[in-house]
Amino acid sequence: MRTFVIYSQTASTSPYIKDLKGAGRWDILLHSIISGLFASNTFRDDVSIHLVLMGEPTPPRHIEIKYDKKNTISKKDLKKLVEIALRKFREGRKVEAHPGVFIDNLDIDSLVNEFESEGRNIFILDKLGEHVKNIPPNLLEHGVFILGDYDGFDKKTRKYLKKNCNRLSLGNQIYFTSQAITIINYELDNL
Repeated sequence: MRTFVIYSQTASTSPYIKDLKGAGRWDILLHSIISGLFASNTFRDDVSIHLVLMGEPTPPRHIEIKYDKKNTISKKDLKKLVEIALRKFREGRKVEAHPGVFIDNLDIDSLVNEFESEGRNIFILDKLGEHVKNIPPNLLEHGVFILGDYDGFDKKTRKYLKKNCNRLSLGNQIYFTSQAITIINYELDNL
């Protein structure tokens, strides 16, 4: 299973998102979910998406979305699905808000530690990292890929991730988060 973690310093943790752009750029997160989980006319069953939300009013919130055969996720209903997950949050436990959609309050450090304990290869996108085409396929195949939204990572988080993750580059061009996810999916699909 390939995993994408999208970190947002500003995405609102309110269960009612009226203005996608004004609520910490939820539009970017929704595009990223679509790029990660959907291909033409199908749902990817080999991908999970993790959103780490640090925006007001109640950070952190961690939403995981993955394939479930009972899942009725559609691209047009993603905003509603995320709002449902945020409403179903319960302190101190992981809640399944919808088939294949979970919410808890893990922060990025805890999530990275969880992936490390599973023996996963964890990559942070970094222009100065090793180019994706130069990394052995067996390291990428079930990798965890951590990306920031338009704001990237705060200084403390970036320092932690650079210390604890492999650095992965897609080249000199800087891409939108959703585009980077599409490129990584493409590269992994062709292994």
